[in-house]
Amino acid sequence: MKNVQYAILTAVLAAVAVAGCRSGTGPGAPPANRPASQQQSVEPPKPKKEFIEARGVYLTGWSSGGKQKMQKIVELLKATGMNAVVIDVKDSDGAITFKMDIPWANQIEAKRGQIKEINHYGYAQRCADIDWVMNLLKENNIYPIARIAVFADDILPRVRPDMAAKNASGGIWENRKKEAWLDPYNREGWDYNAAVAIEAMKKGFKEIQWDYVRFPTDGKLGNLRFPAKTDTPPNEVIAQYLAYTRKKLEPYGAIVSADIFGLTGLVSNDMGIGQLIHQIAENVDYICPMVYPSHYHKGEYGIPNPDAAPYDIVYVSLRDAQKRLAGTGCKIRPWLQNFSLPDRGRYGGSHYGPPQIAAQIKATYDRGIPEFLMWDPKNRFNGLEGAMASLAQKGVKPRPTPPDDLKPAPKAPENAPAQPASNAPANAPAR
Repeated sequence: MKNVQYAILTAVLAAVAVAGCRSGTGPGAPPANRPASQQQSVEPPKPKKEFIEARGVYLTGWSSGGKQKMQKIVELLKATGMNAVVIDVKDSDGAITFKMDIPWANQIEAKRGQIKEINHYGYAQRCADIDWVMNLLKENNIYPIARIAVFADDILPRVRPDMAAKNASGGIWENRKKEAWLDPYNREGWDYNAAVAIEAMKKGFKEIQWDYVRFPTDGKLGNLRFPAKTDTPPNEVIAQYLAYTRKKLEPYGAIVSADIFGLTGLVSNDMGIGQLIHQIAENVDYICPMVYPSHYHKGEYGIPNPDAAPYDIVYVSLRDAQKRLAGTGCKIRPWLQNFSLPDRGRYGGSHYGPPQIAAQIKATYDRGIPEFLMWDPKNRFNGLEGAMASLAQKGVKPRPTPPDDLKPAPKAPENAPAQPASNAPANAPAR
């Protein structure tokens, strides 16, 4: 009797299995034929990031809009063996370089003529043919990086005061240059910058470089208020912004970098502006420390006049940055100085020509870093070709690995006082 029952049960189970296979609802059925509740969503593969060793120059939006200027830049890069450009897509004045179909840009466009900052800065008029620019760069194998100033913005806060950093009276706060800032705590500002970055990626940029990704450093800071402020400390706000926008950019295969002050490698705190170097490194592919020799105090690092010792100050600054980044997987690509700053007492005073430019590049190479970017706010790059020719003639190349001096940087005590946020003079042609 048991044998008969076993045979019947086996037959029934077999019939159910066959029916399930025929109906497409059994365990072996393709996911597309299963009920919606049983289907598993499959994410499309993410675009692969295209890393290169970038050696490039900075261009304003206005420069990118000039076809003759762009041709000259291409010729300069070819002559120097360099291969990248950093183009302003959104500058610290708040102006975007080319027209974009995003809600915030449309709101700003609607206010044209009513707000003086928009007309004065040539909003969305700096590059009339961005497609031509991107094709030119692609044809010449030049790596395009989109520079986007994050919280320094003198346009959107005036169109949307609810997104602005405020003063104690409730008006729009301004720095010493009378420029407004977005409230870093306001996440709508995060979405705005992410939208600008996505538009840049769609146009063919390979990398998004965040500048002014920090809290303000100058102006009446005691009068500064953030309407959307929470208990989150500034360094966590910056880290969260970078993590949030990096996620937004993942579907586009964007490489992400962040500009930081050169002193972030030396100090152990966030300097009161939210820039904690190792924490930023967790949310970007590249750190770009601005190690301009003219921006260091005389006596910094024990160097009597850093501006007159470009090799020494760049070398030790990058050494300390490497110590802070040890084990993070984040790469370093420094901003170097291609301009001269007049003597202002504690700053500047040295002329920067081929020898000074070459010294900075050699210091970078001697730290085992094969990448760098040159900052000249006027986009002239005087002396750069001579500097690169001198290095080539001497056979100067990057070390294959950093020197063996990268012991972990000491941690700051919990009650360590904040360091000065910036040592740049008021008229410094940088950030």
